[in-house]
Amino acid sequence: MTTLSCVGAGRLGRTLCRLLSEHVTIQQVINSRQPSARQAVDFIGAGTAATMDSAKPADLWLIATPDNQIEAAYQALLASGAIETGKVNKSTVVFHCSGSMSASILSSAEDNIVVASVHPIHSFANPQQSLHTFVGSHCAFEGQPDAVAMLQPLFESIGALPFAIDSQHKALYHGATVMACNYLVSLLETSQQMLTAAGVDNSHGNILQSLIRQTLDNYLSTDATAALTGPIARGDTETVASHLRAFNNHEQADLWHQLYTALGNATLPIAAQQGQASDQHLQQIKQLLKSSYKKN
Repeated sequence: MTTLSCVGAGRLGRTLCRLLSEHVTIQQVINSRQPSARQAVDFIGAGTAATMDSAKPADLWLIATPDNQIEAAYQALLASGAIETGKVNKSTVVFHCSGSMSASILSSAEDNIVVASVHPIHSFANPQQSLHTFVGSHCAFEGQPDAVAMLQPLFESIGALPFAIDSQHKALYHGATVMACNYLVSLLETSQQMLTAAGVDNSHGNILQSLIRQTLDNYLSTDATAALTGPIARGDTETVASHLRAFNNHEQADLWHQLYTALGNATLPIAAQQGQASDQHLQQIKQLLKSSYKKN
């Protein structure tokens, strides 16, 4: 079988190796610390913990380190001799999983090394859970054609839905995924902080849970115009003003004002498309948000 070794088997790396282990032979796992590498091997259920000094050649190399360490890890692999050079009619595929960096950072003068990047649009916060939820995850592919041609069917075999991304637009693309995933968590946590400040008891469960799920379901099954509800959609200037006043005199007042006004401004054009609120009321809300932003 095709062999695969991994550098940086954190949550993403160990999950992908575990999923891919049914289709390739996991060979070596190289982490900065040996205990971490052994834990990754235990989770994957295959391979051996190794160091860069003891790295052996493999058909595929996954570099799953943090973005700022990818290039250094690749150069260390080249220096170690683990990536064979001079082979005839067979290339070694090296790929990383950064959403913002292109495959070109894995540059090499060797003809038999082909590179790519594969970015799964998936949250790997819980690797054990990801083993069951990865199927159906879209994955952005870019890089050298031979590398993409090797990796795409391999990822399809574990349930990925591949699509091509232009390398020059990766940062913008990744910004979109951060907004939808990471910043969504931040937004929900801010809502929780406001509830606490309002004296709401959350000890019996998250009271926003059904609202969050309904909103997501509505958006994913329709679109923003159909899913939008609330005071801006209604053109309810006074309610928006009451929210802004309520933020005052709280420790997080400045941050809450900034978030609320920025998201309010993003909501205004959606509300305009919806057509429920009058242009006059939407203009009033726009001015209200602008005034609040200047104050804070």
